[in-house]
Amino acid sequence: MPSTLPSIPIVTDLAAIAGEEPQSVRLYCPSCEGLDGSAYDSLVLLPIHDANERLLAELRNGVLSEAQVFAGVFALDPFRRHVDILKALKAAGCHRVVNFPSVTAIDGEMRVSLEDFGYGVTAEINLLRTAVAKGFSALAVVDSFGMAQEAVAIGVSGLLAARHANDAMLADLSELAHETSLGLFRLPAAVGGT
Repeated sequence: MPSTLPSIPIVTDLAAIAGEEPQSVRLYCPSCEGLDGSAYDSLVLLPIHDANERLLAELRNGVLSEAQVFAGVFALDPFRRHVDILKALKAAGCHRVVNFPSVTAIDGEMRVSLEDFGYGVTAEINLLRTAVAKGFSALAVVDSFGMAQEAVAIGVSGLLAARHANDAMLADLSELAHETSLGLFRLPAAVGGT
């Protein structure tokens, strides 16, 4: 199953896609730049990256094309409200979002602690719910069937499986993804990889 599931390319520079014909669904996350290893999805969560500031700064410098590019929004940002981030994205011409970086890259005790403090899946689902309500197309990074069900129920356009999803989970997610317009994708093994 993983070999046939399409990988979503991660774009770190809008100039790299300027003038291209829309070819595939892509994720735009400038904070992933330079994170070439297989742990990029957890490294980009570190507070030194300020993923949303980098995203918003880059979008102010250039309009996101109408290609199928989804802006990676960090839902757990302690300094910005979801509505303010979405308003800035809309002003920059961006109408597609994905909850990335995502807490789904973390597990164990750290994940439990984040959930206890309100910095978990619920915050990410709330971002996607607000985005869809405001007319955005949204992809949902998910790491469980329950999270995927919530995302589909709020009207996301597609699902993006966390890298650690096993074959059984991918099969379940694939069935659920039929209820979306774009289907199911997987995160690449590395930034720039497929």
